[in-house]
Amino acid sequence: MRTVKEPGSAHSGLSDWYWQRLSAVVLLLLLPLPFFLLVSVYGGSLNQQALLDIIDHIYSRVLHTILILALIIHAYAGLKVILEDYIHRIFWRVPLIGAMLVMMTGFGIWWLSIIWAWA
Repeated sequence: MRTVKEPGSAHSGLSDWYWQRLSAVVLLLLLPLPFFLLVSVYGGSLNQQALLDIIDHIYSRVLHTILILALIIHAYAGLKVILEDYIHRIFWRVPLIGAMLVMMTGFGIWWLSIIWAWA
């Protein structure tokens, strides 16, 4: 049996697996809500002012924040595993994972600033 040369950045895949499954469940519960709102607006049963009233509510902002965080955690865990599996040289893998983390963090901050800007 061969020994592992580089165990990866986490040294254990259990925490990555757990966070990805937990975020998948959160996404499964929360993603239908924005799609329902979009269908309602395009279907004509909800006008723009009613949509803004729904989005402006504090519960909607909190749910949207949880959705954004779950989306970023899920995407980060999945892309990190792909990079660890297919980028074999550590001097490429570490900067790519770091750049991915910086971009996802920036995206999350930008998105949250838009959601909470109306407060």
